[in-house]
Amino acid sequence: MARWARALTMGAVLLGAAVPAHAQSSFADATVMTWDGVLTGIFLGLLLFSLAYNAAFYALLRERFLIWQSVRAFAYFALAIGLSPLAMGGFFTPDSFARQVWITLFFDLGVAVSGPFLRAYLEPGTIPKRLYRLLGWPPFLILLTTPVTVMADPPGLYFTLRSLFLVTMLTIGVTTVAIALLRGSRTARYQAAAWSGIGGVYGVSLFHDIVLQTPFESFLFLLFPALGLEVMLTALGILDRLIRLRRERTEAQAQAEAMRVIAHTDPLTGLPNRRAIEESYGQETPVAIAIVDLDHFKAINDRHGHDVGDRVIFAAGVALGSGSAMAARIGGEEFALLFRCEASAVAGEAERLRQRVGAYIAQMVPTLKRPVTASMGLVHIARETSFGAAMKSADINLYAAKESGRDRVVFIEAA
Repeated sequence: MARWARALTMGAVLLGAAVPAHAQSSFADATVMTWDGVLTGIFLGLLLFSLAYNAAFYALLRERFLIWQSVRAFAYFALAIGLSPLAMGGFFTPDSFARQVWITLFFDLGVAVSGPFLRAYLEPGTIPKRLYRLLGWPPFLILLTTPVTVMADPPGLYFTLRSLFLVTMLTIGVTTVAIALLRGSRTARYQAAAWSGIGGVYGVSLFHDIVLQTPFESFLFLLFPALGLEVMLTALGILDRLIRLRRERTEAQAQAEAMRVIAHTDPLTGLPNRRAIEESYGQETPVAIAIVDLDHFKAINDRHGHDVGDRVIFAAGVALGSGSAMAARIGGEEFALLFRCEASAVAGEAERLRQRVGAYIAQMVPTLKRPVTASMGLVHIARETSFGAAMKSADINLYAAKESGRDRVVFIEAA
């Protein structure tokens, strides 16, 4: 039993829920001490709160560290019951073999999941790659040595291997948090603070065991407050981490939406571009589509310069965007319109928008000496017509409008 207790102590700081040799026996014999039951009840209540807390947040943000922390909290809960004076039935009496198996299994489980918890919990980039790998599956090697703790006379090499695993995991955990702190991890601050109380209690206990050779009588009284502090500070750290994750995701979503808008918007006119109008067409097929082209636009650029030409295009965009049709600039001086009004109203709305182009340009670019007109190719489309086919039909009609003298709409009934 002494060997078992020393092994348990080696991993205590990493798990935060084991006791040294003298403490375990005094804990089991302390059934007459009412404060033991009170502290146990408070601690178990904190663990139940932690489990509910993790479940509630996991429903909002499905982060893996919430699962690992829930497993740790469950292991804490089961271990605290095993170490407490609470009655567990005749089979699990305080000094029974079954009780020792119970304690060992949940202790090892808590140690094993502490590595994956840290790996998922600390911010990306704050854990060195080598330590990140070591915090993954290697901690579960401890479970392979669990049987040694319940053997009457375990092989020395087997016990040494278990001790090595526990000390190694303790070292990896402390090193990981220390390096994360140096790299500016905010989460590591919470975890270091959470483990500081347990580390202090065990440090004093080990000093009594090794140097003074006497039991640390206040160990039980201080252990549960230290464990409670660990649970609360870890919960606060998780809350802080989740708030920052939520903020980062919101900012990322806002940035993605901004990029999507930029990718679907013409920078000169502010109208949707060809990609945007094609997506809109795919979502809901319109009753008609039109292509609008400014007449003799090259002459405007040649005579007045590209800055005036840009103002003309902007004014045309304002005119076309003010109607009931969805307007988009599809390139140069060309625009597309999607009509989702009644089919009988399409021709009249198209002609009003076409005439509005010239009026808006005259008002917004008064330096032009000649009026600017627009030609339009308009076509009714069937429900099964693709965007490419509809645009091709409208382009044919636009070409016909240009060939027949410009400044007009050419319209056919179906594509």
